[in-house]
Amino acid sequence: MRYSLVIENISSIFTAEISKAVLTGGDLAIASDMSGKICFAGKKSELLKIDSSYRDNSESVVDAGNRTVFPGLVDSHTHLVFAATKEDEFEMKTKGTTYEEIASADGGILNSAKKTASATRDEIVFQSAKRLEQVISYGVTTIEIKSGYGLDLESELKLLKAASELKKLYPVEIVPTFLGAHAYPEKFKNDHDGYIDLIINEMLPEVKNQKLAEFVDVFCEEGYFSLKETQKILRAASDLGFGLKLHADEFNSLGGTELAAEMGAASVDHLEEITEEGIRKLADSGTVAGVLPVTSVFSRLPFAPAQKMIDNGVAVALATDMNPGSCMCGFLPLAASIGATQLRMSVEDSIRGITVNGARSLKRESAKGSISVGKDADLVIMDTSSWIYPVYHFGHNHVHKVFVKGRALDLFKEKNLI
Repeated sequence: MRYSLVIENISSIFTAEISKAVLTGGDLAIASDMSGKICFAGKKSELLKIDSSYRDNSESVVDAGNRTVFPGLVDSHTHLVFAATKEDEFEMKTKGTTYEEIASADGGILNSAKKTASATRDEIVFQSAKRLEQVISYGVTTIEIKSGYGLDLESELKLLKAASELKKLYPVEIVPTFLGAHAYPEKFKNDHDGYIDLIINEMLPEVKNQKLAEFVDVFCEEGYFSLKETQKILRAASDLGFGLKLHADEFNSLGGTELAAEMGAASVDHLEEITEEGIRKLADSGTVAGVLPVTSVFSRLPFAPAQKMIDNGVAVALATDMNPGSCMCGFLPLAASIGATQLRMSVEDSIRGITVNGARSLKRESAKGSISVGKDADLVIMDTSSWIYPVYHFGHNHVHKVFVKGRALDLFKEKNLI
């Protein structure tokens, strides 16, 4: 048998599998076949029994140097593609101005939409590529990217095409989501039905026709899209074959979580104000809870009750929510550290949140998110012998090497990020 990659001399392997999340004891190895799928993970002595000539049969043999290997990280909720940063609004927040107050003063999402309209696609791609490279250097090999800063057909397509261009430039898995229902643009401020008709009759069919998005998301919050409006958009999206996602229960509980569960959404995200009924509905469904703890820190919001959801049988993913307004941070390992320290999650569940549960929220769990035979060999060697250490020592990039489908990535790695 030929191998595209063998990593040997591994101290521990965080598999993220429920049956056995961590392999320890040293002298471990991982191998991938020529299609980039994992074909072995375990003791090197066992690999030698299977194939004593594995070194000669491998395109690449990597000495992990007694380091730990993790699945490629999955950032399941980002707004990475945008036209400009917003330091001015950040300063306003530090002085006590709320998210809603900034939005009502034509800041926030509407401000981002204006900047998107005036930027070219190439300019957006150039800016976003720099952000994506940094994110990959943190060990992220699968990332969801939303539109939502366009709010008209031309600008929304511009953002999705920028994300599509990134897919061509980088070997990581990019999952595009259409978020035209992020806010009401100024011209439809008093004509919600008109904008919803535009989304349903023009935007959704064109996005589908050009194959620019896999999921459709809606921002279901007071002052944005009501529960009834959200349901109408999601039904239209479902009829066209899109997967469903939802922003809900960030500031108010309008029933968005319950709606997401009832409609079979892949995930419902934020959830700082989720209700007991919402938790029960999620537990009875296959919908993943997307928790965004870095946003809570950045925007001074309460934390979502992640551990309570886990205790009730809900799968919890952790993501960055990287965006220019409420969370200018793409450092996904920080979400795991906050999960363990502030959300009272176990270290194991925190890492699952940025790996297999993130993959589950993107309908990628059959190929991504855990180290298991048959899955893609998306792997990260962390510069530590302990699988706990990257969560414990937060604010530092511990990534040593990143692999996608059994191939090493050669990307700039920045240290000491926060």
